[in-house]
Amino acid sequence: MPKALKYLAFSFLLGGLLTGQTALPGTPAISESGAPTGLQSGAPAKKNNSFGGYDVDPEAGVVVGDIYTNAYFGLSLPLPPGWTEGLAGPPPSDRGLYVLAAIDGTKASSATMLIVAQDQFFSAKPLANVAEAAADFRDAMASTPDLSIDQTPSGITIGGHDFLRLAYHAGGLYRVWLATELRCHIVSFNITGTDRATVDRITDSLQAMSLPTQSNTQTGSISEAERTPPTCMKDYVTAQTTVRRVEPVLVDLNGLTVPVRIIIGPAGKVLHVHVISATPAQRRAIEEALMHWEFKPLELRGRPAAVETGLVFEFKSRGP
Repeated sequence: MPKALKYLAFSFLLGGLLTGQTALPGTPAISESGAPTGLQSGAPAKKNNSFGGYDVDPEAGVVVGDIYTNAYFGLSLPLPPGWTEGLAGPPPSDRGLYVLAAIDGTKASSATMLIVAQDQFFSAKPLANVAEAAADFRDAMASTPDLSIDQTPSGITIGGHDFLRLAYHAGGLYRVWLATELRCHIVSFNITGTDRATVDRITDSLQAMSLPTQSNTQTGSISEAERTPPTCMKDYVTAQTTVRRVEPVLVDLNGLTVPVRIIIGPAGKVLHVHVISATPAQRRAIEEALMHWEFKPLELRGRPAAVETGLVFEFKSRGP
């Protein structure tokens, strides 16, 4: 039963919920046409692994001992007693969907937890905030046969952040979806178990999670800008803000659209490039080109500031 539960929870979330009709669209490593993409996750060795005390890529999460930490989102989650790191997730999708971690509690609690992040820059359906994501998720669940919603999206505070909680059950499994916004991502914690009381208990254990807030920002000799992540801003790359651009070499013309996040420093230089989903050749071409781009610096409160934003590249197939 434990192994069946683990695989059912994982396959239900990724196979049944991650469609264009839900709040977390797309299927990892599969294009919208359904054909395998041959995409590669992660990135090669980078010059900059961190910025402002935060990692530069969402895949930075790791379980060490009994704590899951993710240096990109600045979160730390003590695992419930007896829980361990589970199956590795698939690569990020071409819609910016990440399976950050699968936490296995089948032996201890007959339950599992899947931590997922959806990039708000690239989702199939625009998601302005977590409330829109929760409403979309609720509607998708309500339209699923033989599934009952036990709790509509309700507010809860965890680690100083506002979350929305939704509970539902189907096929003898009880589930809770908890989500918040971090760095222009909808980050969700998906808990699945065989009884409601266990799921509620595991959900309550998330109160031990720490997240970055103004109240727990560290103090020290570094400046405020050095210990905060870059400002997250959609569509910062425009003709008006771009000073210099170099087009990437068109390789692997497979018709795909490649999502990319970049961090632009206060001087307008590109400090980091994160190609989310691409072939190795496309990844190299985009990274090499974008490191030559320059922008007008973002100004906040009259001072130049770093900004994190997204853009896409199309590798269209050549005609006959």
